[in-house]
Amino acid sequence: MTHPLCQMGAGLRTGLEADALAEAHASASALMRLAAILDAQCRHTDAATLLRAAIIAAPALPGLPARLALTLSAAGEHAAAREQFETVLRAVVSADATGVDNAPRESRVHLAFSRTLLALDAPQEALAQAERAVASNADDACAHAARGDALAALLRLADALTAYQRAAMLEPSLAWAHHGIGTMLMELGRPMAALQGLSRALELSERTQQDAGALAQARTPSPFSYRCLPLHALPPSAICESIGLALAKGGQPADALPWFERALGLEPNRATALRHMGNTLAMMRADDAALTCLQAARRVRPDWDDAWLDEAGLLLRRGDYAAGWRAYGKRTGQRMLESLPSCWSGEEPLNGKTILLIAEQGLGDTIQFARYAPQVAALAQRVILEVQAPLRPLFDEVGRDWGVEIVARGEARPDGDHQCLLLSLPRIFRTTPDTIPEPSGYLRSPMARRALWRERLAARSGPGRLRVGLASAGNPQFKNDALRSIPLAAFETCFDLPGIDWVIPQPEIRAADRAVLERHTGVISFGAQLEDFADTAALLEQLDLVISVDTSIAHLAGALARPVWTLLPHLPDWRWMHDRADTPWYSSARLFRQTVPHDWSGVIKQVRDQLSLRVAPSCE
Repeated sequence: MTHPLCQMGAGLRTGLEADALAEAHASASALMRLAAILDAQCRHTDAATLLRAAIIAAPALPGLPARLALTLSAAGEHAAAREQFETVLRAVVSADATGVDNAPRESRVHLAFSRTLLALDAPQEALAQAERAVASNADDACAHAARGDALAALLRLADALTAYQRAAMLEPSLAWAHHGIGTMLMELGRPMAALQGLSRALELSERTQQDAGALAQARTPSPFSYRCLPLHALPPSAICESIGLALAKGGQPADALPWFERALGLEPNRATALRHMGNTLAMMRADDAALTCLQAARRVRPDWDDAWLDEAGLLLRRGDYAAGWRAYGKRTGQRMLESLPSCWSGEEPLNGKTILLIAEQGLGDTIQFARYAPQVAALAQRVILEVQAPLRPLFDEVGRDWGVEIVARGEARPDGDHQCLLLSLPRIFRTTPDTIPEPSGYLRSPMARRALWRERLAARSGPGRLRVGLASAGNPQFKNDALRSIPLAAFETCFDLPGIDWVIPQPEIRAADRAVLERHTGVISFGAQLEDFADTAALLEQLDLVISVDTSIAHLAGALARPVWTLLPHLPDWRWMHDRADTPWYSSARLFRQTVPHDWSGVIKQVRDQLSLRVAPSCE
């Protein structure tokens, strides 16, 4: 294709044209150098404007197309950056086909493209690009760090930690790697161990920022000459925020607050720091100050799902259900549904209509809020309740009693007039703590399953003994699992109580917990025989008591009206509210709360003492 400047100067003599193109090339180089200075000043949008002008003048200038891609990404123009990266990579592949040695350049392009794809919420594609960067240059610490970022986004936390550790080994002065190590240790439930890596990252990041200006003044500002692409470098404000978060998760909220303040001093509109400060204040029971921080975070990011959910949780936890449900109604799923004409707001009459109720969150949430389906059935001609596949066998039989059809997520949905998210029903029905429907006994296991599990448990449990179910851990992929799950070993002091048959009502057992079961062969575990939640419900109905952390087992036991002791962290989920030993959601539940963050020993002592009182008469 004819160069656009050549088209403009088609009538010029060859010598003049050559001179003009040389001047354009020189101008493009000057624009590229100026763009590097602007990038170093974080003026990425201005830098992108200069680079676009430069690429018109001299599209073949070495490094210019890649530099534009990098700057577009830093400016937040991720879709344009993706298109530019794809163009650059096609050129790299073409150069490779001609035998030109471009391995280092290719590594850096893949690395930067990986970062862009993460910003576009495409972690699997980002991982592929990061792995290509590693394949191109296995000694590139930044490529391993980028791979860690993609793995972290895919919730492959242990693999991400390994990738960051490899990066830190290759380049001990890489702040990115040390920050990744710290954040992964935090996510894996080791917040205090994370502090060493985060502190090292802060020291290195501050040093890198001091050197950034000098790097940007390089005579030939190629993106491949920089150490780990400083346009994607981690600002000190982000690391200060992470240190604060580690301290908060480690049970030191008062020590965390100055770090959030420091982050906001460096970056006053840092929404994530405002949000984490709000949640830390909530942990300290400073609810009004916490609410101020969360609302400030929303002013920076008005449609931020996490901040709306945190605000809703704070309000609901302290019993302000009217404001809490309004805030909860701002979550992304509800806003998306409201864009459809079929969304049911509670105002449209359902007489003669069909409505689809959609389970949107975890299994426990579906169990908890399915209680509203009969109320909707009293208003509509036809109600279809969509639940997660493992729950369908549990709901099929009881759904017929409710006059509600049950479908599993992923199956074809019947046509309907309206749709509503299951967790929007409390707002629609204006639920308060005093008007929660069906506080117990609204579920039951299918009759055939109940008979089967009565026989199975009788074959392994002695007559006259107290049958106690124990669910000490929830889904390990849950983002706050480290705060709510308890190692099974912590309950070993309870296993020696006389007169009790302990039963594990979960099919999957963590590796560390399996070792505990090997030491206590009397603990009953059915493993894979628990095929779905209908089996689990039937087993729970045979037990005298269920003890569970805040997971779906606690909800299921409460919905079945089985006595359940729920063990809660210091800052519990909103539905358990504050300070009370009971809950309006399940009348058969008793709550045991941490009095000190991360201290389960006090909770388990309470459990053991209460169990001792229950079995003592039978052992006299």
